[in-house]
Amino acid sequence: MRYRPFNQAGLAVSAITLTLDEAPMSQAERVGLVFAALEAGINSFELACMSPDCTAAVRAAVDAAGRDVLVLMLRQPSAKGVEGGHQGLGAEVRACLDQIGAQGFDAMMIKSDGSPTLQDTTVLHALRARGLTRMIGVTCGSGGPTVDLTVGYDVIATPFGLQSEAGLRKRLRAMFENNITLIGYDFDDLVRPAPVVEAPKGLGRLFKRAPVAAEADPYEFLSRTPEWSADALSLAYALTETTLATIRVQTTDIATLNRLAAAVERELPPGASAQIEMARFSASA
Repeated sequence: MRYRPFNQAGLAVSAITLTLDEAPMSQAERVGLVFAALEAGINSFELACMSPDCTAAVRAAVDAAGRDVLVLMLRQPSAKGVEGGHQGLGAEVRACLDQIGAQGFDAMMIKSDGSPTLQDTTVLHALRARGLTRMIGVTCGSGGPTVDLTVGYDVIATPFGLQSEAGLRKRLRAMFENNITLIGYDFDDLVRPAPVVEAPKGLGRLFKRAPVAAEADPYEFLSRTPEWSADALSLAYALTETTLATIRVQTTDIATLNRLAAAVERELPPGASAQIEMARFSASA
């Protein structure tokens, strides 16, 4: 595993972060996934919810590795509709931290379309003032941040993958230079099943006609690169963006997690960057 600076205080974070959510799996499987992450060198965990199953899994990581070596994050859908405002949400977060066995999160983020509401901003600052989180931030929607988020926020999570253009890289660089910690996600948004080939139907089966292939996919090479899986190749490309401190990985499968963790140590195969650029150009044409 490789590690990158998470903030200006010298906190080190693994290149990938395991996100835990309410995906259907047993508690034993969820804890096993967390232990597999620790064994792979992953020290960063994000709660996408505050369910007892997820908090118990993170507690297992804290008990096994110790709080000091872990980066713990919480992602809230929104502050809208939270009963009691920041007081109500603060009580929920405090209860979650007690279950985890931690005094506070390293970062807490609220999902936004790129322009956080005043309520979201107020709630986050109130939670930080109460010592429930060290840093506050926003998870942006598709396209990344659309407004200047460098004032008042410490962390910004943004989609970053094969289709990310130079303009997004430029915005990320500007935020990075303003001491914003950046998190990537949706690195595998283009990973899809192999193209479907339509077989002849009815009487057509009696004639020797070539099958009708699906429309050509400019990113088909992802599943055809020797010794690489499509998701591992996508992750390796996303990691070339050095402004990103870590990239979210969301899976319930230990084999997938180990494959992605191994990809962190690998360099892109020769010619892959050029193929990605040509595919992006073809897809936008």
